[in-house]
Amino acid sequence: MRSNSREIEAALIIWSENPRADARQIAALTSIADYQLLPQDSQTIHDLYFDTPDRTLQTQKLALRVREIDATRWLTLKGHSQLTDWGGVERLEIEVLWSEDALTKIVKQLRDRGIKTLQLRQDLDYTHPLDVMSSLGLGLVQDRESHRRARDIVRADAEIGPVLAELAIDSVVYHFGDQGIHLHEVEIEAKAGGGSTVVKTVIESLVAIYGLALRRWDHSKLVTGMAIERLLSEGALEGLLDINNTLKPAAYDRIDDYLKCGSI
Repeated sequence: MRSNSREIEAALIIWSENPRADARQIAALTSIADYQLLPQDSQTIHDLYFDTPDRTLQTQKLALRVREIDATRWLTLKGHSQLTDWGGVERLEIEVLWSEDALTKIVKQLRDRGIKTLQLRQDLDYTHPLDVMSSLGLGLVQDRESHRRARDIVRADAEIGPVLAELAIDSVVYHFGDQGIHLHEVEIEAKAGGGSTVVKTVIESLVAIYGLALRRWDHSKLVTGMAIERLLSEGALEGLLDINNTLKPAAYDRIDDYLKCGSI
């Protein structure tokens, strides 16, 4: 079980004509600034997000997620994101292993915030999260998968030392019915005390190396996906997808403008 925490992270969109190649280059790095990058095993992450029919969680800047990684499921409640002075993101995160007990605790958190759900039944099959969440009156609002290549960030001059932060290169696909929309993103998340300084340094170093191929991105994957879905339905992304249904650089301007207008 992971305890309640304040999550500190920052993200960069790979904003280029060939983001897949740029993602491979970044994944090949073994060091950056004064830090070593130690590879972890790659992961495929499947995220399902839920909300009430009237989008009460979205209104309260909350996100409720079931995440599956290698057959292990996690239940997560994230709070409102706040930008730090240096441009990172800080927010409340409660993450626990998926179980009846965990869901009971998360439901209590929701009700404490005035978010009503149906009563949790005793006969539910927890191998089917969609059915369980539906029984609470919560509907699926986003379905996405990420192929993640993660790197532990440690000090270059320390043979043995704590993991200060994590760098993740994510290849993301949003599922909208039969259509999948792809993007590539780099995330850096603090893992230890002082990690926010590491996140800031690594972000600045990556931008210095890759220049215009990387762009600071202050929107979560969740709201980015919501914007993509709405723009698709309006036909506003016409011509802004390549032959693989990957977002072209100009698409991010459209998405960013849409989100800054407060449309979501």
